[in-house]
Amino acid sequence: MDFSNISDNTRDFSNAFKIANFAVGALSVLCGISQLLSGFQDFFLGLFVIFFGAGIIFLEIRVPQEVYNYASFLFSFIGRGIFYLLIGIIVSHDHILRVFPGFLISFVGIGYCALQFVPNILPPENMRSDFAALHNQDEEDVI
Repeated sequence: MDFSNISDNTRDFSNAFKIANFAVGALSVLCGISQLLSGFQDFFLGLFVIFFGAGIIFLEIRVPQEVYNYASFLFSFIGRGIFYLLIGIIVSHDHILRVFPGFLISFVGIGYCALQFVPNILPPENMRSDFAALHNQDEEDVI
């Protein structure tokens, strides 16, 4: 997608997306930590949620090429929205301190899914395909 000729009615909410992604990552890590001592099965779910939350925060700081190659669903609104829904569903059980953040994470996920169908909203810079193309340098292409 070429973003060089963006019309005037297109809006860029990159800072809002960055704040939302940091919040989802932080809530995921906190919910994962709270699950670690809840039982054997919840311990492993907590580890996964901590890993996912830390990954979300890391993607807001830096996007490695491998992530774009192997987890490209994180670079579209609907893919990231479904991923956030998954995390929200995993963490929302047993206690209000996990149900409420799980609801918030799911709500953000539904919002991201809805944004896939709104043409006037630009994806954040780290989710744009031209951003990934700048960093997409295969070893085979280098002469």
